[in-house]
Amino acid sequence: MANQKELREEYEEEKSYSKSQVFLFLIFIPAVFLILAAYIVLTLLGVNVNDKVSGITHAIPFVSSEQSQKNENIQESNEEIQKQVESLQKKLNAKDKQAAAYEKTITTKDRQMDELKIEMRDMEEKADDEAKKQKNNQLAKKDVIATYENMSPKNAALIFAELKEDKAVAMLKQFKASTRTAILEKMDPKVAARYTTLLTDQIDE
Repeated sequence: MANQKELREEYEEEKSYSKSQVFLFLIFIPAVFLILAAYIVLTLLGVNVNDKVSGITHAIPFVSSEQSQKNENIQESNEEIQKQVESLQKKLNAKDKQAAAYEKTITTKDRQMDELKIEMRDMEEKADDEAKKQKNNQLAKKDVIATYENMSPKNAALIFAELKEDKAVAMLKQFKASTRTAILEKMDPKVAARYTTLLTDQIDE
């Protein structure tokens, strides 16, 4: 009994194995070969096999529905990416505008700084020129005073008589007391009195 059972099991296994071989060699492999050959031939004839296969799969309800869902998911993903890109582009544009505004402000500040530097330089040059002018005037006054001090009081008195009062008084103030006294003594008494009064008033001020 045991031998018969074993023989039966072996027979069933061989039978199953034989069916698998028959399916593999007589159906599956030839079918794959035919599909591959058909794909090559149709491709050589210029037929877009991929589009045809896609059309067939769309015609199948389950496959079509699944493919449609995938397409929708892809489209939604693309739309989301597009929104993100647009948002980033807007932010980038805003940053560019802000950077341009900052650059304009910096340019304006730089120009103002340059203008202030030029103005300061002009003021310094003007101050230097004024200082030089004052120094030259002081030297000129000293030369004039030295000239009058070296001059005889009589000649100096004749010249002072021809000068305007304010200038004459201003110069007399610069002289030493002895020189001023000598010049006033040589002047007309009325003129000397007038200059003496003016000199006294300025000293009192």
